[in-house]
Amino acid sequence: MNDNQDADKSEEVQDIIDRIPTRWTERISLLTALLILGIIALGFIIKYPDTVDGQISVTAHAAPVRLVANTSGKMYLLRESGDYLCKGDVIAYIESGADYRDILYLDSTLRSTGFENTGMDSLPGDLILGDVGTAYNSFMVAYAQYKLLIQSDIYETMRRNLTGKIALDEQIVVNMVREIELKKQAVDSAYAQLDRDSLLVIQNALSVAEYQQQRNNCLVLEEAVLTLQNNRLAKQSEIAQNRLEIQRITLEENETRAKTFAEVNTARNALENAVNVWKERYLQYAPIDGELEYLGFWRENSFVNSGQELFTVIPDKGDFFGEIKIPAQGAGKVEVGQQANVKLLKYPYDEYGYLRGKVSSISRITNNINTENGITPTYLVTISFPDGMTTNFGRRLPLDFETQGQVEIITKRKRLIERLFDNLKAKAEK
Repeated sequence: MNDNQDADKSEEVQDIIDRIPTRWTERISLLTALLILGIIALGFIIKYPDTVDGQISVTAHAAPVRLVANTSGKMYLLRESGDYLCKGDVIAYIESGADYRDILYLDSTLRSTGFENTGMDSLPGDLILGDVGTAYNSFMVAYAQYKLLIQSDIYETMRRNLTGKIALDEQIVVNMVREIELKKQAVDSAYAQLDRDSLLVIQNALSVAEYQQQRNNCLVLEEAVLTLQNNRLAKQSEIAQNRLEIQRITLEENETRAKTFAEVNTARNALENAVNVWKERYLQYAPIDGELEYLGFWRENSFVNSGQELFTVIPDKGDFFGEIKIPAQGAGKVEVGQQANVKLLKYPYDEYGYLRGKVSSISRITNNINTENGITPTYLVTISFPDGMTTNFGRRLPLDFETQGQVEIITKRKRLIERLFDNLKAKAEK
């Protein structure tokens, strides 16, 4: 009974197998093969970009400058919020014992003139300088002494008198030389006469007393010659001493001028330093060109505390660039010139699009930052924007000085088949 049933089932199965349409099977097999070939072909054709992602900060080259109070006191405003400032313009000043206009006038005088002509003579005597007054008075005393010295002709007068005396003494020496010559001639004549008188004495034509008198006259004349020679030497020595005195006076003048110059220069430096310290403490001035913006609801006579932020000066934005930090792992794939797509958090991507950028620089040394996983070494990457702030949707974005976003750096476009084999190879090596 069972054998008959099994035989019947086998015949039914065989009958079903014989009924399968062979043409349909061929079509299914061909379609499957084409599908597989298509997938493989797409794996070679389709390229998918390999990216390095990160957080980016898009900022301008010139950042705003915040101004902080360096002392406490009442503040007096000189410029309004929204005013355009040039570098050095005074925005406000904090109350002190000085008149800020007098301080600025003194500072301008010190800066606009050289040391030899400081223009201090034109300064009024009623300047209100507060803490700067002590340094100012010290400088004015030193400057007055220096000016008195350079205007005085005492040293020149001394040299001129000595030079005149030297000229007279030299003329006296010339006369003395002539006088000595004449005296020598007189001595020679006297001795010649003495020789003749000696013959007369022998002949008893002249007494011995008269001969002795003539001889004494010769000695007197010879002594006079020696006296004149000594006087000439003394006068020449006096001339030499006067020349040395002129040199000493010149040296003394130079030393006095140098000392006085050093004193007044030191006093001037101290005054300039005192002015700069006062300006840093009590003045608020623009360090750069830009637009002024109040950081508080300031009014005249508002009291401010030391360290309190008062103003900001916003410069012209200029060109923007992006700054990102990428982990050291995989950073070798990033190269200068690679494309970077930047999606800003402030402007939704689906509405505004993304900014096209390029990698412009990569740091050569890592920078450690603290993360949730501990200290992580990173590289600093700078992104430039050749198209400016225009997105791929053609919209121009009015950015602030610092805007956050996401960045995708396209390092290399790989085929799908390459990615498959790379994954298989990586798993096989593990």
